[in-house]
Amino acid sequence: MWKTLISVLIFSWGVLGTTQNIDYSDVKFDEREMLQLVNDARMTRRLCGGKRHEAVPPLKWNVKLAKAAQKHADDMADNDFFDHTGSDKSTVVMRIEREDYLWMAVGENVAMGPRSVEEAVEGWLESPGHCSNIMNGEFTEMGAALSRDGKYWVQVFATPLGK
Repeated sequence: MWKTLISVLIFSWGVLGTTQNIDYSDVKFDEREMLQLVNDARMTRRLCGGKRHEAVPPLKWNVKLAKAAQKHADDMADNDFFDHTGSDKSTVVMRIEREDYLWMAVGENVAMGPRSVEEAVEGWLESPGHCSNIMNGEFTEMGAALSRDGKYWVQVFATPLGK
């Protein structure tokens, strides 16, 4: 059985390169809303850039993936960086394996700056690679998180080994 690491992508809402101190303390995360918006998107076929995606089954929430997402989001906040590689040089694969998640396929979306779950998901859907991660029928589970400072968003998609 081949493991698949799906491309990991980044988007930002124009915060990079600014010297402003933006207050994100009012930004809130709701895992039910995140899962619902992602699953609503997956119910309809769509174009992600030039790539056509058919409707795919809904994802299930996974606590281990959410923990990996939370740790990476907080790492970016605590260490003031924006990347898929953690401050300890970890990858999304390493982070989910630390949570004892045995995987067959995995992908990650990160964002910086959206002010709501809806804005984060809309931004990802407007980005071809992020949209392709959301619409990838290989994925069966998702976890997501918002950093404790409200600035960084992480989605982790995966399929457990043996599914």
